[in-house]
Amino acid sequence: MNDENPLYPIEINEYPKLFDYVLTSQGLVYFQSLKRSYILGKELTLDEYNKLRLLYVYYATANRNPKEVTVWQDICMTLDKRGIYEKNMFQSKEDLKNKSLIIQNPQYQSGLYRKYVEHAKDSMK
Repeated sequence: MNDENPLYPIEINEYPKLFDYVLTSQGLVYFQSLKRSYILGKELTLDEYNKLRLLYVYYATANRNPKEVTVWQDICMTLDKRGIYEKNMFQSKEDLKNKSLIIQNPQYQSGLYRKYVEHAKDSMK
């Protein structure tokens, strides 16, 4: 992993094209609330942890912020180590969509994230 670009080989300016959804202003408020609860060590439901994962990566990539991407990756690894795995992620995402906390990303480029995943898998070999 590249410290300056944790999603290498994706260029930082391409970050906003990585994911199919982006936060709305209400989504940003909800994300900040979830993030605060997580940082304060409050226990969240599995659905809330799922939403934190989703909203965090949408937030970090939309803002072209490699430091926040790294924090998102750390949170995902920490949750996995605690045995809090992604489960029912589809339903969590649907709920975010239904509450208009995320909307379709007009800049989304299908397959771009796969480029990062394939690079990461190759690097682990």
